[in-house]
Amino acid sequence: MTLTTEQENRLAREMQHAFPLRPEPFSAMADAVGARPSEVLDRVLRWKDEGKLREVSAILEGSALGYESALVAGIVPEDRLERVAGVINEHPTITHNYVRNHRYNLWFTLAVPSEMGIEQTLDRLSVAAGIPKFHPLRRTDTYKIGVNFDLATRRSSTEKVALRPAAPVCAHERTKQMFRALQTPLDLVPRPYARIAELAGTDEATLLSFAEQHRGGAMRRYVATFHHRRLGVRGNGMAVWNVPAAERARVGEVLAAAPEVSHCYAREAIPGFPFTVYSMIHGPDEAAVRAVVERLSDETGAGDYLILFSSRELKKCRLRYFLPELDAWWKAHPARAAA
Repeated sequence: MTLTTEQENRLAREMQHAFPLRPEPFSAMADAVGARPSEVLDRVLRWKDEGKLREVSAILEGSALGYESALVAGIVPEDRLERVAGVINEHPTITHNYVRNHRYNLWFTLAVPSEMGIEQTLDRLSVAAGIPKFHPLRRTDTYKIGVNFDLATRRSSTEKVALRPAAPVCAHERTKQMFRALQTPLDLVPRPYARIAELAGTDEATLLSFAEQHRGGAMRRYVATFHHRRLGVRGNGMAVWNVPAAERARVGEVLAAAPEVSHCYAREAIPGFPFTVYSMIHGPDEAAVRAVVERLSDETGAGDYLILFSSRELKKCRLRYFLPELDAWWKAHPARAAA
């Protein structure tokens, strides 16, 4: 037997919401969707083979691990985009990099240990890329984080959940080993945690106990991620809103309550770009995204906004922490010479 369309859709949503931290997770998923474990594992393997499933792994909370992060924007001449993108993509903890339809045309995410620092890292990147300046847009408030694609409607639909700051974790070497294992993509086998436990030099039960201890904190979530374009979700809009400081929290909360909004933040403004509230919206096409944004503009009363669509996806991967490659990158890229 194979899963019904309804069972497949439910399975995908369950995996994106919270993947079971149990010795036999596919058995737990089978119970949730009313199927046999072998049917569930077979469907997940086919998603992987079809290029729809990206991976199953931990999403860690950098602020609890001594990292700082920012969305970064740059103005790059069209004839230099390929070279600059190549330089940016070589950085180990830049995970998302897009060309968007604006004068600020290159947008990427950056997370680095606090001792390296966002500004210091961007200085080294600007030297390597030959760009005068990259502009960090740091988060000042977080209203919503989460994405959950529906296979049937080809939309992201997420509930707003209470967000709490994650307590700092003392990242000694043993702790780092455990987090490195949990952020490793899970093998799609009946007992997958036994394999990644070996990477941390521990056993399955100890690894799962550690994961449960930190879930909702330093390990924000343990979930599956999908290649949204392979699912037919081709509309990817970053709606940015120019909102007075006194109104940002109210507008952010209204945006976050919309199921179509997957991520919503308040951010610092940058020169020539006064927008301070950011919301990510995915849909089957750009028209669907525009319709959602127009509705949200009516609901919030925020009429000064832009929708920045991504014309090219240059890099997209899960953020990994405690990478030796990051130290190597830092040593290989000198800072700007003092004037």
